[in-house]
Amino acid sequence: MSHIIYDAGALIAAVKNDRAFLHQHYRALGRGKTPVVPAGVLAQGWDSRPKAAGLHRVLHGCEVLPLTAALAKAAAVLCQKNKTSDVIDASVVLASITYDEAPILTDDLGDIRALTACAGREGIVVERP
Repeated sequence: MSHIIYDAGALIAAVKNDRAFLHQHYRALGRGKTPVVPAGVLAQGWDSRPKAAGLHRVLHGCEVLPLTAALAKAAAVLCQKNKTSDVIDASVVLASITYDEAPILTDDLGDIRALTACAGREGIVVERP
């Protein structure tokens, strides 16, 4: 089974019912891909208001990757190595590595690409939702 990693930009696109993102999401599901949302990303993007029904539908098809102590420490180490402080971005990159360098959907292309390079994984596909 293959995976795709969602950063907060993907969840924001779901809240906004962005047609291009929704098409991308359902096409990925149809191809047997499992979207993965790191728990920290879910915390950033969660919206319980009724207008966020699109987000709730998208999340129904996703796997939420827990932020374990080991993952939290690894994210901190990656941030220290990259001289940054966004451990959620680092957890997104680590999720990709965990799932065989799964592609990442993010609006934060620069920071995520810098972290993938710092992790020695420049081959990870990083694109906008």
